Amino acid sequence: MNSTLVKLADNHLSIPLAPPRVLHLLNHGLKSYYFKRYEYIPLRSDVLWRIKTGIVRTMTWDEEGNQIILGLWNEGDIVGSLMSTLDPYQIQCLNDVEVEILPSILWEQASSAIIDHCQQTQQLLNIAHCRTIDVKLKKFLIWLSRKFGKPCDRGMTIGIKLTHQDIADTIGSTRVTMTRSLNQLRLQGLLSWKNHYLTLHQNFPERSFPSLQESLI
Repeated sequence: MNSTLVKLADNHLSIPLAPPRVLHLLNHGLKSYYFKRYEYIPLRSDVLWRIKTGIVRTMTWDEEGNQIILGLWNEGDIVGSLMSTLDPYQIQCLNDVEVEILPSILWEQASSAIIDHCQQTQQLLNIAHCRTIDVKLKKFLIWLSRKFGKPCDRGMTIGIKLTHQDIADTIGSTRVTMTRSLNQLRLQGLLSWKNHYLTLHQNFPERSFPSLQESLI
């Protein structure tokens, strides 16, 4: 694709500008679409979706019909069927969501967000391969606090409503196991749970996992 060139008066260097169609899209904005909680965002092979507000999760299912959570995404993240080769593959809203279509002509401008998507997927894959549920859960809670956390008096509140089943589906466990493990952490004074919002207290053992620290840099 040919690019428009501009010449700088001072040093006579020519640098590429975005093509006219790209400039038009950037200047006039992209069309927004709105979805309610638990609705699915349509999959299109020719576009990616950029999240403007809200939180979505990407998912698939195994041969027995068990749900597998692939990732959790919020403002600025890019999702779409082109980001995965899995089939089935779905994008589900976890609250009210506003997204905009990112047509292929703008993918080059979105390279940073696409790289972030790949890195976050690798982080979750790293967590999923932890050998014990205890370590896996703690690492996942730390990951959530870094991506969705909001500081509060007690520590960090994760700004996304999650059930025990949601967490179990994401890290490959069961609801019963998650309920037991989360209750243990609560009794230890490491976290609290209110209206499906989880707060990690200031004494949550984040520094016990140097490998996670490195993987999230």
